[in-house]
Amino acid sequence: MLSAEAEVESIRSIVAKHFPVYGVVVSPLALTFQVRVPPTGIDGPFDALWQELVLNEYVPTITQEKGETLVHVQRRPRARFAGRHVNLILLFLTIATTVFFGGAWNWADYAHTPFLSIESIGYGAVFFSIPLLTILGSHEMGHYLVAKRYHVRASLPFFLPSVPPLGTFGAFISMRDPIPNRRALLDIGVSGPLVGFAIAIPVTLAGLALSTASPAGVPSLGGELIQPSILFTLLSKFFPLPNTFALHPLAFAGWVGLFVTAINLLPAGQLDGGHVARALLGRRQLYVSWAAVLILFGMSVFYPGWFIFGFLIFMLGVRHPPPLNDLTRLDSTRKLIGIAAVVILLVTFVPQPFVAVGNERALAFETVGGSLLPEMNATVALGRSVVLTFALNNTGPVREDIVVNLRQFNLESFGFVIRFTRVTVGTNTTTVDTTTVSLLLNASQRAVIDLQVSAPSSWPRLLPTTVNFEVRTTTRDGVASAILPVALDVTA
Repeated sequence: MLSAEAEVESIRSIVAKHFPVYGVVVSPLALTFQVRVPPTGIDGPFDALWQELVLNEYVPTITQEKGETLVHVQRRPRARFAGRHVNLILLFLTIATTVFFGGAWNWADYAHTPFLSIESIGYGAVFFSIPLLTILGSHEMGHYLVAKRYHVRASLPFFLPSVPPLGTFGAFISMRDPIPNRRALLDIGVSGPLVGFAIAIPVTLAGLALSTASPAGVPSLGGELIQPSILFTLLSKFFPLPNTFALHPLAFAGWVGLFVTAINLLPAGQLDGGHVARALLGRRQLYVSWAAVLILFGMSVFYPGWFIFGFLIFMLGVRHPPPLNDLTRLDSTRKLIGIAAVVILLVTFVPQPFVAVGNERALAFETVGGSLLPEMNATVALGRSVVLTFALNNTGPVREDIVVNLRQFNLESFGFVIRFTRVTVGTNTTTVDTTTVSLLLNASQRAVIDLQVSAPSSWPRLLPTTVNFEVRTTTRDGVASAILPVALDVTA
């Protein structure tokens, strides 16, 4: 073991290879070398110094204080979790929870198969668990490989098991070395989101393609419906979804991948977006970080989970530590990459990712404007026809198979002809001529229905001039139903 004097001289000789040294200050925490900036600049010499000192288990930092350029050298921190058994145990646990609590759960909800059946477990693993873990794992491996490229020690991914509907809280890697410079900070920070984003897009497209052929309804997640981001909406244009469809588990895995990308790119604390913002803005990142946390607190009005997330960032630290070399600015290419990361954040972020819906299955008759319609009144002249228009809303949390029919109270025997003539669901309009209509409505989806009433050419004087009939609707399984009474005044 070297003596203190020999250790100082050894470090000084290494620093002197890269920077002209004109002074040394010894303190309990670090050796500080007063240096002159080489003609070639700081960037190259400092990178070479850092790589050489790291091999000797030291870490340098370069700063400018009071007009002087200072190189501070400290001992390299010891790595934690040197073994990989923790990573493997967590990986196997997360695979199990993602398959059983994520894949099986989502496939059972999608295909209406028994939870934990062979079909739910198998198809859930193929169409949800494997794609989701691939996105999350690739995200973290992107960080890991780029960190290795910069000779920054990093752990393999730690996966976190969880409960339905995902089966995992995600994954993370542990950085065991400080970041050498702004270039490395941006490259390491942005690599994970870019890799995960690149994989999430084809997963989402494949899932949307499978969703177009789905006859079921949009699934709810424990009483909540997912909301699309700008990018998810744009991707859905490649595979226009019918009015009645189920979001395939593969599409949900892609949605989660895009949402995770957005969360990681938030420019707060030591999130990936915090790395990017610190590399782009330097110390000014602190203001952006505080703004992001305050915005999250504000958005908790729309989704309470944002308050929890903002509070966690606040507790873990809003300020991002600087890289070892915080003096050298980014080149134009990396600035463009940073701007691209901001764009990706904007198109993948969802201010209200989940919308709570009621758990009670119900149907409601409404006006076309959306007001509740407890009854309907109309007037029809003898020998004439009138068209009545109303809306039927599936106010429950799941897709419903609905039958709408008429109860005419023998009006047909007096010469009345009452028929449904047109049904509009979303942008699709269907012309019909029937007394019974079958519909598939997603949760919170409405159908606008035209009902034509044709009066007879004559009407007995002894009969009342007001007649009544009903529009009735019920789900196929009879769980939800509604009745719309219609009062019809007959005039000469």
